Amino acid sequence: MLSFDAALQQLLAAVQGLSPEIEQVALFDAPGRVLAEAIVAAVNVPPEDNSAMDGIAFCFDDLPQGGELPISQTLFAGMAPTALMPTTAVRLFTGSVMPENADTVVLQEDCEFLANDTVRVKQRPKRGQHIRKAGEDIAIGNEVLSAGELLDARHIGLLASIGHADVVVYKALRIGLLATGDELVAAGQDLASGQIYNSNLPMLTAMLKAEGFIVDARHVQDDLAKITAQLQQLADSCDVVLTIGGVSVGDADFVKTAIKTIGSLDLWKVAMKPGKPLSFGKLLAKGGDEVAVMGLPGNPVSAFATYTLFAKPYLRLKQGMVNVQNTPVFYPIRLNKTLNPKREEFVRVRLLHDDAGFYLQPYAHQGSGVLSSVAWATGFARLSQGMQISCGQSVSYLPFS
Repeated sequence: MLSFDAALQQLLAAVQGLSPEIEQVALFDAPGRVLAEAIVAAVNVPPEDNSAMDGIAFCFDDLPQGGELPISQTLFAGMAPTALMPTTAVRLFTGSVMPENADTVVLQEDCEFLANDTVRVKQRPKRGQHIRKAGEDIAIGNEVLSAGELLDARHIGLLASIGHADVVVYKALRIGLLATGDELVAAGQDLASGQIYNSNLPMLTAMLKAEGFIVDARHVQDDLAKITAQLQQLADSCDVVLTIGGVSVGDADFVKTAIKTIGSLDLWKVAMKPGKPLSFGKLLAKGGDEVAVMGLPGNPVSAFATYTLFAKPYLRLKQGMVNVQNTPVFYPIRLNKTLNPKREEFVRVRLLHDDAGFYLQPYAHQGSGVLSSVAWATGFARLSQGMQISCGQSVSYLPFS
């Protein structure tokens, strides 16, 4: 069997050299998209020197020994100032552009406003204080964001601050998602004997959409001709196809045969729990293009685990996300239980805190069909095969978020 690390590396290696198509979208539509080109600032931020505080501004060398100056103008943010008259002060507010000849700002609470539009500075300031210099945040010509960045609200604000109303991004990948099984019924319908609700399809659809992918989710019965037809339709219209279940050795596991009818498939056994069965191959679209297909296990927890650990890193890299962490990042956290895994396990755990710091609490029932464990947990604890894990020992923790 393949190790987890070897299987992941094989998947990611299959992405090398692929280049997603690009498109231009409005800034408000950019969250969740991947930047396709570097962004270089064409303006300074801030564009001009401005006051960081409410107060008064003046030329430092003009401040007399007694600290009194006449106020020659009042400025609010958004107003264009006139040049400061010598030996005078300007009353201004946060964000106001500094007038020419003014080089120092004093907070209004450090001033005493006298009659006849005169102000007295209570304590001699430092030259240049409380001024935001032009370009101190972003200077013209600086690279603000690089290609491959997954955009979120922080980046949108940054792009807006340099005047970008739109941005060039990679086109969102279209993912075909196919669940098979006569026993599966959509939520909201009545269950007959032998039937169960289809949890994998809505769960994986939600996970894919949270990554910004476009999802074509389908359910088909255990019929070879129908499965083959659905796979062909998805191959013709999608960038990647994910299947759920149906690649085992059972008499009704038709997905494997259907994939091989219109493509090729490698069946992998990964030395991990949950999620031992995993498959990866190619479907041939009618136009002649090859479309990657990945087979996830049918048990809900196994489907969740293999998507999180394999499909998500693969799809992120294929989408062009080179500036995010594409492989799972684990953190050392102590486990509050003694365990002896027989093979590499990804245990559902909840991150908790006590007087000694953070620790991990495993869910009591780790069966691959216990989806409640996923909803309860905050992440996986990775336990290597043959580890003798004592209560309080640090293990590798992968948060779901």
